Amino acid sequence: MSKTPLLPTLSCRECEVNDLELRHPLITANDWRSPLVLRLLDDTSYIDGSREITVYYQWQSDTQTANVTLMWKGLASEFEKRVRTYQVPVLTEYATLGLACVLIDEFAKLKITEVTRRGERADYWLGNKEYLLEVSGQQSGNLESLRDTKRDQLLKNPFGRSGFVCVAVYDKKSSYLWFYEVTP
Repeated sequence: MSKTPLLPTLSCRECEVNDLELRHPLITANDWRSPLVLRLLDDTSYIDGSREITVYYQWQSDTQTANVTLMWKGLASEFEKRVRTYQVPVLTEYATLGLACVLIDEFAKLKITEVTRRGERADYWLGNKEYLLEVSGQQSGNLESLRDTKRDQLLKNPFGRSGFVCVAVYDKKSSYLWFYEVTP
């Protein structure tokens, strides 16, 4: 593996939601901006603004917690179209994909580069297929249970690759970006 995710010194940081495609230029990440804003706004009408989310991050045996402020502006038209186009579960899934774009870039310093195929036990490839990414979100529920379920899924991938699980529970404004090493 050529690139090692870093465990940065974490503090309260601010991240733009508007620039997802700049963070991950090989995928259409901007599709996920408005669903993320919707979930951060708790299903209310669109307004330019920001919201804080707590992120629990693990790389190997090191863990840290950070409060991340996600900021956005000028997405009103796009927001309304997405809300009219997708059902609630899809909006939540897309929201978490948007969140994963920010967190993978900010914390692991990796890029989401390609979708996996159905049945491969993960959602996306990171970097030059160095790691996998499994993503899931819920409006409410148990964040740790969701993380553990997705961990079990990721660890059964047919490639024997290690990777990250990014999960969020939006009513708690909390997320995990957790690294799991596949052991032979």
